[in-house]
Amino acid sequence: MREIGQKGISVLIGSPVLLMGGTEMQMLNLVSVLVRAAYRVTVCCYYEYDVEMVSLMESAGAGVILMKYARSRGQWYLVKGLIKLLKTGRPDIVHVQYVAPGFVPVVAARLAGIRTIFATVHQPGRTYGWKAKLLLRTAAKLCTAFFCVSKSTEESWFGDSQLFDPGHSDKKRRHFTIYNAVNAERIGRIVKSVDPEEMKKVLGISGKKIIGVIGRLRWEKGQEILIDALQQVVKIVPYAVLLVVGDGPDKEKLRKRVEDLKLGNHVKWLGQKSPEEVYKLYSIMDVVAVPSRFEGFGLTAAEAMAAGVPVVATRVDGLSEVVEDGVSGYLVDSGDSYGLAQAMSDLLSSHEKARDMGREGYKRVCEQFSFEKFSNSVRAVYRENIEVTPFIREI
Repeated sequence: MREIGQKGISVLIGSPVLLMGGTEMQMLNLVSVLVRAAYRVTVCCYYEYDVEMVSLMESAGAGVILMKYARSRGQWYLVKGLIKLLKTGRPDIVHVQYVAPGFVPVVAARLAGIRTIFATVHQPGRTYGWKAKLLLRTAAKLCTAFFCVSKSTEESWFGDSQLFDPGHSDKKRRHFTIYNAVNAERIGRIVKSVDPEEMKKVLGISGKKIIGVIGRLRWEKGQEILIDALQQVVKIVPYAVLLVVGDGPDKEKLRKRVEDLKLGNHVKWLGQKSPEEVYKLYSIMDVVAVPSRFEGFGLTAAEAMAAGVPVVATRVDGLSEVVEDGVSGYLVDSGDSYGLAQAMSDLLSSHEKARDMGREGYKRVCEQFSFEKFSNSVRAVYRENIEVTPFIREI
């Protein structure tokens, strides 16, 4: 494990969890950008973690610190632990992933004397109350710069938005949007390495039309709405099968819903998969559904588009910025199982339309959400704002 505080500019990226999710995948992109730019990077996880995600962070070139704190110890315990860690390691930059408790690490970094503090919020503010918004806006004032993963996310927290421009940055502005990144080249390469018919044969779904849904199985991801929609889809496309990729607290509830609707022959539960395994699965999907109730960005939608798969998503938050309705897929109202079913059935029934939307989606990802654009923005932010932190004696 790498140590922070050696020669050169060091960065500590703080996050409450390291699980297999979209936020962590974007942290992985951030690590890759910084390592390539010769920063020394350490990822610090305060609470829960997945050993596979830890391994991915280390493979990308980051050291990993697992604090292994229990949430029951409270936030003051976390503040004290982070202050001690930061004073000992003396990173030049702290980049907080603003996921609850996001405010606490920002305050801890300030109290530890860190001069350059960045933060990125991944969820839209419309689902939170006034207290959360007050804390986040206060945190933004304590940060050197504060970033949001989509313009709608930024607007929901701050009331306005501005896409960060590496060539013309506004030094007076403290919050910006930097879109999440998708490595379309890598995804495409992995997709092309797969024999789709062989994979379908292995999964026992040869000759079927495939709908994919990827993500944590929990309320905000809206999988139960998709299951209700599937009941209508199979009336139009009787050989349709839904591949459910992911795990989570609502798994048994969703399984029961499938049983109650007698859809067992039309659903396959694949469980949690690594990013590379998910990319391979895109090769057999005819459409990817993203029925989220809220979504800061919509990484699954962007990844599916990078794989050339058309997307049916809800018209919420960042998803409305990722998917062009009627061009790279369809957008439907949140909670509208009928609209979701109609859109999916349309794409499953028309190969040409699905193919054309897939191509348009790939083009959009390459133009708007490329790893290169993300890298240029991150490197510009760091280059323009770095202020090396001096040695801080332990108090």
